[in-house]
Amino acid sequence: MKKQIIFIIISIFLFSCGSKDKQARLQELEARRDALDRKIEELRTEIRTTKESGQNGKIAYVNLDTVRTGMFKHYIQVQGTVESDNNISIPPQASGVVKKIYVKEGDKVSRGQLLAELDGAIYESNIAELENSLKLATTIFERRQRLWNKNIGSEIEYLQAKNNKEGLEKKLKTVKEQYKLTKLTAPINGTVDEIRIKEGEAASAGIGAIRIVKLSALKIKAKLSENYVSQVRTGDTVSVYIPTIDLKFKQVINAVAQVIDPQNRTFDVELKIHEVSNLIKPNMLAVLTINDYSNSHAITVPINILQKTGEDIFLFVANNKPDAEGEQWIAERRIVIPGKSQDDRFEIKKGLQAGEQVVVFGYQDLADGQTLKLSSN
Repeated sequence: MKKQIIFIIISIFLFSCGSKDKQARLQELEARRDALDRKIEELRTEIRTTKESGQNGKIAYVNLDTVRTGMFKHYIQVQGTVESDNNISIPPQASGVVKKIYVKEGDKVSRGQLLAELDGAIYESNIAELENSLKLATTIFERRQRLWNKNIGSEIEYLQAKNNKEGLEKKLKTVKEQYKLTKLTAPINGTVDEIRIKEGEAASAGIGAIRIVKLSALKIKAKLSENYVSQVRTGDTVSVYIPTIDLKFKQVINAVAQVIDPQNRTFDVELKIHEVSNLIKPNMLAVLTINDYSNSHAITVPINILQKTGEDIFLFVANNKPDAEGEQWIAERRIVIPGKSQDDRFEIKKGLQAGEQVVVFGYQDLADGQTLKLSSN
């Protein structure tokens, strides 16, 4: 029993010594690591200082440009579709066999012009029968009326003749209206764009048979992101490009929707096309270039001179600091806040003033405080 106790005590002692050795070893390694990190940071600082002093001592050849204020316009491009309010598919109002088509695709038609007709033989027969009956009823009525005016005959006979005549007139009018349903007429002036029926085939009531388009009443509709709802207004001039026919022209926005579509967060703009070209057709693609931002006193710089490090965007400004030898230009690394860009220029919202000189050539390897020399190129 005593031997077991002694063995347990010795094991605990050895384990404790081993743990202490590991802890000491860990502390030693951490100390070495911290010392190594300090040496690495010192070496980095020395390299950076040496590099900057070398650059500052080196003369850089650059080109400068004077910062000016002027008009800056930003544009957005969206795709739209050519549409027509007068793009009408005309259906037969009755079902039947197509008897005759009087137009062909591409024909210009006038409002009320007969385009096609269905077989109306039954209506024609009914009309002829009713017209004959009405003719007889009218003759009888007129005779009864003459006799009645002379107080000859009974009132009942006179009223029956009158009722018979008027009943046939109403029935004839109804059948003639039904007969009109077999006729397809143009509701507007326009051009026949499509014919979907054929002579001799059955046509169904309510299904489009002939399409008419009025090309002089075309418009372009496009959807814009809700971000531009306060920047696009009725009356704004838009550049329009129709790629299919390589046509460019300017048009005015005539309608801006005031409701945002909750499905895609967009709103509609509409431009009417006023006799621009007869080559423009419904459903053609249109590319709209819209001016969404303007600043008449904007400061702009070439896009390529802006550089970025981390979160900062900067460029180099050349400051003229004359010395004993005369004019001397010194580079200044200037952090700026850019706005919108258009083509090859960026608007600068903050960090640059009109009249300052910016480096537009030779800026890639510049350092803050480096001496500059104007290039002869």
